[in-house]
Amino acid sequence: MVERGIVECLQCRERKSISQFSPLNASGARRPYCKPCNAERVRLGHYNVTKEFLGRVLLAQGNKCAICGVPGLADTTMHIDHDHACCPGRRSCGTCVRGLLCSRCNFHGLSWYEALPPECRTFRLMNAYLSDPPAKRLRTEKVPTAAA
Repeated sequence: MVERGIVECLQCRERKSISQFSPLNASGARRPYCKPCNAERVRLGHYNVTKEFLGRVLLAQGNKCAICGVPGLADTTMHIDHDHACCPGRRSCGTCVRGLLCSRCNFHGLSWYEALPPECRTFRLMNAYLSDPPAKRLRTEKVPTAAA
């Protein structure tokens, strides 16, 4: 609904200025989602996960980076880590998502570490994370039923 340059985002349901919505195409039509919501939809779609799943992962990690323990503000400020060996394309299958990391661990730590030959991978924190990532634990846990 457009009313005097105000549009309601289909995801967050907030009414915002039309400038808060990216153009969809050259005709000037606008996306139905505000810029932050659209960015979140793209991010979640790229990794094939839901916001709820990332919230559970962050909670399982104690609201901090899964490797170094630096506190994270929210799942949107943390980087989604996944096993690049699993999915050769640009999108993740979702099952290879391992956890949420701070930018230092994601960009400068883990990517460098995984490129090392196996015999040089001697960092306890990295090995512990790679052998038992938080997202994997969540997917294998038994969820209690209402009858239990």
